[in-house]
Amino acid sequence: MAEEDFLVTLRYALWFLVFTAAIVSYRVVFGPTLADRVVALNTATTKVVVMVAILSVVLNAYYLLDVAIVLLMVNAVGGLIIAKYLEVGR
Repeated sequence: MAEEDFLVTLRYALWFLVFTAAIVSYRVVFGPTLADRVVALNTATTKVVVMVAILSVVLNAYYLLDVAIVLLMVNAVGGLIIAKYLEVGR
C-alpha cells in the first residue's frame, strides 16, 4: 500500500512539473531579454531532467536515468557556453 501511495505522489509531482514547465516556456518565448530566455530555458531543461528521473522510477525503466544524466550535462555545458557568449558580446 505504501508503494502505491509513493507512486501516486510521484505522478502528482510529474504533473506539477509539467504545469510549471509550461509556465516557464512562456518566458522562453516572450522573455524581454536574451538573458531571461537563457535562464528560463535552463530552468525548463532542468525540469525535464527531473521529469525523466521520475518517469524512470514510475516505469521501472532505470536506463532513463542515463538519459537524464546526459541531458543534465548538456544543459550545464550549454548554459556555460551561452553565458560566455553573453559576457563577451556579439
